[in-house]
Amino acid sequence: MSKNEADIETDILAVMDRQETLALMEPLLIAEGSRHRGELTDLTVEVAARSAGFRRSLPDGVRTALADLVRAMNCYYSNLIEGHDTHPVDIERALKNDYSNDPHKRDLQLEAKAHITVQQWIDTGGLAGRPVSQAGIREVHYRFWRRMWGQSFNF
Repeated sequence: MSKNEADIETDILAVMDRQETLALMEPLLIAEGSRHRGELTDLTVEVAARSAGFRRSLPDGVRTALADLVRAMNCYYSNLIEGHDTHPVDIERALKNDYSNDPHKRDLQLEAKAHITVQQWIDTGGLAGRPVSQAGIREVHYRFWRRMWGQSFNF
């Protein structure tokens, strides 16, 4: 067993089941009776308005480049959380179809490219009107799977 596999095994064994409900994973909502609800709602609207204004103020080229950069950054950190450590340079290389000869590193690059490609599809309206529907979630997974393995199947 490699050191990395031993680390993963140790992490798995260290997990404790605290009998928490799935509701803890749901989006956080401010209770209707909360004394902070009004202020937090106002701040949320202000952040959304400023974000939209900032977005509109950027030239298309800057907005596109920034979106690409953030997608790659999100991919890096999201995969790192999952224990898939793909260096940002390797992610950039994968986006240019420049893959490592090392099979493990290449698999991580393919995963990163699939992740970014699907996220770009989502960002450009691919899930319009159905972001949390069963069909939408299935399509996200299907698109990711298909990018990873290049095959199709029916649900």
